[in-house]
Order: sequence, then C-alpha cells, then structure tokens
Amino acid sequence: MHIQNLLTFKQQRVLELVRTHIEEQDESPTLEELRGKLGLSSLRTVAQYLDVLERKGYIVRRKNAARNIELRNVDGAWGTVSIPVVANVGCDDLSVFAQQECDEFIEVDRQIVDEEDGDIVAVRAIGDSMNDAGINTGDYVLVRFTSDVKDGDRVAVIVNDMVTVKRLERRDGLTILWPQSKDPKFKPIVLKDNFKIAGKVLCVIPAPHMEVTEVVPLAEEW
Repeated sequence: MHIQNLLTFKQQRVLELVRTHIEEQDESPTLEELRGKLGLSSLRTVAQYLDVLERKGYIVRRKNAARNIELRNVDGAWGTVSIPVVANVGCDDLSVFAQQECDEFIEVDRQIVDEEDGDIVAVRAIGDSMNDAGINTGDYVLVRFTSDVKDGDRVAVIVNDMVTVKRLERRDGLTILWPQSKDPKFKPIVLKDNFKIAGKVLCVIPAPHMEVTEVVPLAEEW
C-alpha cells in the first residue's frame, strides 16, 4: 500500500492546481501562473509551498527551467489519489465527536479506491480496543460510506453525534459492536435504535511518524 506524507488543506490546494494544469496543458505551471491561480501577491510564498511539496515527496523540480515541476508517481497517469482526513474515531468508547474536519489529506494507491464504490474518507483512530484487528491509536482507517454491511464487518458507527469503530454483529433485533482486544476492560456496545452505520472499514494505514503543521508563513489569506 502506498501512502505519502500528510498535506494541509492549503498544501493540497497547490498540489491540485499543479496536477490540473499539467493534465490540461501538458506542461507544468510557472510560478507566476500559480501565483495568479492562488490569488497571491508574492512569488516567494508560492515557492515556499513548492518547497514543502518537494520535501514531502509529491513533486520534483528541474533546475534552470521556467516550467520545472514534475509530479511524482507518474507512469502515464497519476498513481495515487487524495483522500480527506475527516475526523477522529474512538476505538475505546464513544468519546470522540463525529465532526467533519477536512484540513488534512493523504495520498493512497489509486487501485485501493478505484475498486470500491462510494465515497471514501480516512479517519484517525483513537484508543486501543481494536488493536487485535491491527487498529492502533494514530492509525488512519479508510472507510467507505455505505449502510450495506454484514456481520463480522468492521464498521464506523455514529451514536448521538459520536463515532466509533468496532466489529459488527446483529442478533435478536439488537446491534452489537464488539471490541477486538484481549484487554477485558473493553466491553461490547449494545444498541437498539438511535444510531447510524456510517461506513465499512476498507483497510488500515499505520500511523506515520511525523508531525503535520502548516509550515509556510502566509501573509495573505486565500
């Protein structure tokens, strides 16, 4: 499975503009063209964003050329796809709100998502109740939005505006969300009504050992 360093929303926007320009014009944009598309007044700010994208492994730049940006992982087509990181999920209990937070993105192998129907997002795991399933705190869990799930599936479930990931079982009109951990402190969650199955877990991406920050000092808002 392929995953690259996380991008902030603004870094992702610059990458998408570069990608779109190359796809449409069959050449990379100049700094001036990017500055205009971003609505910025400073070429230095644009250059700083490109520095970050190059350092994180998304682009490479040739020296002494006006159109010097090349996308990484390109073999006739872009080999990865951007997935938004929308929320944290509680793997211990329902203590983490299911709020939409799309300020981070990860790049994953396109084959992973092209083989699936429906929207796919990444959520960050919190807690240890699913560690026997390979889901640990800080890991990124890819979830496909769907209600078409069956017993034994690992699912993301929203209860009272909070979200958790567990193994699903339906029995005698009840929905049981099972932890997957040898630690006896983790108990199943038994539900009757007032919950929603948000999606099915596709795979788990181990937590990258990095800190995500907006490293480009911006004097302008866009």
